[in-house]
Amino acid sequence: MSVRILPSRMSWLAGLAALVLAGGCTGGWVEESSGTGNDLFGVFGLETGEVFAVGAGGTVLLREQGRWRQLSTGSQDTLRAVWGFDSEHVVALGDNCAALEYSGPVEPPEEGEPPPDLHPIQAASCGDFRDVDGSSEHASAFVVGERTTSQWYGGGNMSNGRSFNQRMQGVSMQVHDEIYAVGDQGAFYRKHDGNWSQLDVTVCGVEPVDGQCPEGYLAQPILWDVWAGPDGQGAVVGSGGGIWRLPAPAEGEWEAEDTDFDADLLAAWGHRDEQQGTVTVYAAGRGGVLARIEPERIVREAPGPHQDLNDIWVSPDGADIYAVGNEGVIVHFSR
Repeated sequence: MSVRILPSRMSWLAGLAALVLAGGCTGGWVEESSGTGNDLFGVFGLETGEVFAVGAGGTVLLREQGRWRQLSTGSQDTLRAVWGFDSEHVVALGDNCAALEYSGPVEPPEEGEPPPDLHPIQAASCGDFRDVDGSSEHASAFVVGERTTSQWYGGGNMSNGRSFNQRMQGVSMQVHDEIYAVGDQGAFYRKHDGNWSQLDVTVCGVEPVDGQCPEGYLAQPILWDVWAGPDGQGAVVGSGGGIWRLPAPAEGEWEAEDTDFDADLLAAWGHRDEQQGTVTVYAAGRGGVLARIEPERIVREAPGPHQDLNDIWVSPDGADIYAVGNEGVIVHFSR
């Protein structure tokens, strides 16, 4: 199924009315010292308060008691995603089949050098891993990357998942086996009630003529990330600042939101306000772009740095938000 997305036709004034632009330094955003200049690509936090970040050169950082420290990995591979279900089962994944697990503090030996803080685990099949998400309650996560490398992580081991026709870039599994996966060539997959379905999203690079995209201007965007809550509400983000709200329509056009973003949005994470019954998704991207996607509006945040922000994580209660990016940048919002 091909879904045509209408391009933004919003005038500057209308866009200003629809988007609340935050000027200066937004209250609550603080840039934290990571202690590294390496690019960071993934971030995730545990219910117990620890937050992990991963990146280039085998970098793994752990935040405890308000401070970041670097963990030893024994790897130089670029790590792009991190997830865990408790402080003894945290997995960091990345290029060249890289799969490392953190199992808590390492007991130093009586003699010799201590082992790395993370140890390798065997991937079920080799490839570049791009993202991971899962259900802490069921102690399992779904991993995506190259076409043939989607896998399951279950604590200490990995097993084969399914194959995709495209390279996958992002995944969300807030409820066990309810999976959303997105990637290159406008690929959007969903697993619901044990069955997979697929949408192929296309965008028109110019104004449609009589409702049709002129020949040669139809393109398939990269869908960089997705986040969907337990009730299916959420968002997909992609190239060119694209934002698509979830749930996707059962039929007809799945229209992107009208915004003034033009930089790629690379990451998304959200939370549900149980009192209000509403879902808010945060998106981060190139040039330090950060957006708050609310039910009725999209708010541009101003976290400060201008480096690319490659990933974002929001605590379940929405009280803490961490975004990580190039040159070791970490920004933290705390309510």
